[in-house]
Amino acid sequence: MFRSVIAAAAVACLALPAAADFDPDRLATCMKSNTTSALKANVKQVMVHALQEQKQEANTALMNFSLNALAIATSQCGMSFADVQNPKFESAVETYAQLLGEEILNDAITMLDIPAF
Repeated sequence: MFRSVIAAAAVACLALPAAADFDPDRLATCMKSNTTSALKANVKQVMVHALQEQKQEANTALMNFSLNALAIATSQCGMSFADVQNPKFESAVETYAQLLGEEILNDAITMLDIPAF
């Protein structure tokens, strides 16, 4: 799924030559450290729509997340638009989404005063 969303962003940026190699884990960590509360709320919307089986709304929220992730990567983490074509970028976005999902789940558990095991 991320691949098609990222491909759409890549098409919008034209076919640029790939830039230098980068570490996807470091990029994911940088993106997470630059996440806004609005983007975190957007990820929650992806989850809610997906759990409610609202496919169109979930896909729309996912596209919004992907474009915002691209914006963070390029404006805050030193990635170029050409890197969107690098498979390591997809890996970084997947890791980033997983990190955010885990944080959201931990926040929910904390809010409900459920002890973490």
